Amino acid sequence: MHRPRLRVEDLKMEHDSRPMSQTEKEAIAWFTRMNGTPSRADRKHFETWRKTVSHAAAYEKIAAVWASADSAGLSVTKDDQAAIAGHLTRIADLRSRRSAGRRASTVLAALLALGGCGWIWLEKPHILQDMSADYVTARGERRSISLQDGSTVLLDADSAISVAMDDDERRIDLLRGAAYFEVRPSGVPFVVNAANGHSRVLGTAFDVAVSSDGGSVTLARGSLEVSTDDSPDRVVLKPGESVEYDREGLGAPAAVELSEKMAWHEGRFVFNDMRLADVLSQIERNRNGRIVLIGNALADRRISGSLLLSDADAALNSVQSIAGFQMQKLVGRLVIIRP
Repeated sequence: MHRPRLRVEDLKMEHDSRPMSQTEKEAIAWFTRMNGTPSRADRKHFETWRKTVSHAAAYEKIAAVWASADSAGLSVTKDDQAAIAGHLTRIADLRSRRSAGRRASTVLAALLALGGCGWIWLEKPHILQDMSADYVTARGERRSISLQDGSTVLLDADSAISVAMDDDERRIDLLRGAAYFEVRPSGVPFVVNAANGHSRVLGTAFDVAVSSDGGSVTLARGSLEVSTDDSPDRVVLKPGESVEYDREGLGAPAAVELSEKMAWHEGRFVFNDMRLADVLSQIERNRNGRIVLIGNALADRRISGSLLLSDADAALNSVQSIAGFQMQKLVGRLVIIRP
């Protein structure tokens, strides 16, 4: 069953009964997008939005929350800091507003909040990103979505997209994960932004996936143009071709076996000469909890195989037999992998 997304209101402080304004919600969404991989269009629209004084003030307030989380000294990733920022702000506020006679209760509240941060890191690492998305899938869930123009999207597990449809452009931002698009033909361009790459079509069917350092696009039928923010080069794919990209620019198109490349549509994961870290990331998107990999050399180890993702723990065991690492499970939710 699809789990409901957390709303912006879910991160409000207990003592603050004031409803969060639309401007504050927009500021959170913009902060998430601008600290991710915004497209040129995103940056242009953001600068226009921020010219309003109230918008700029709300954005600076969100930035200050980010800074407060960063100074807390927690060893977390950029996404994790964004997710727990609201909780850390509550701790700071409680410490400043409680009198000396209530210090004990302040410390208790802080400890409870930190415990909540640990739960968020383990179970909800993408809270803030999900609040800026229009569609989100839970771990282990795949979902078919019908867009207002008649196009459809198959969203992979633990994935998120935002959607913008207007007279000049149909735009999808793939915030994380992977998605398969069946685009209804139209004179209005259909653009998918993923990491620093952009896929532009008028009507076709294709896969887009975000990876740890970029993304990839695979064309099932039709024609598709792929570009990136970091290179003037463009690639036009033919059916059965795939291209990868990163901050260095576009790779060369390569012929692929579509049944293997798009196996995730049926819950299978086929990988060839892939980094262990990326394989584990795919498995993590299909199980509750987190997988923590220790060691850069182990993370970069290349492996090949085929997995059924319906049983993520069995998939982990299979990868362990292939890659030969040590694995420790803590309460069944946190998995530590080391050489």
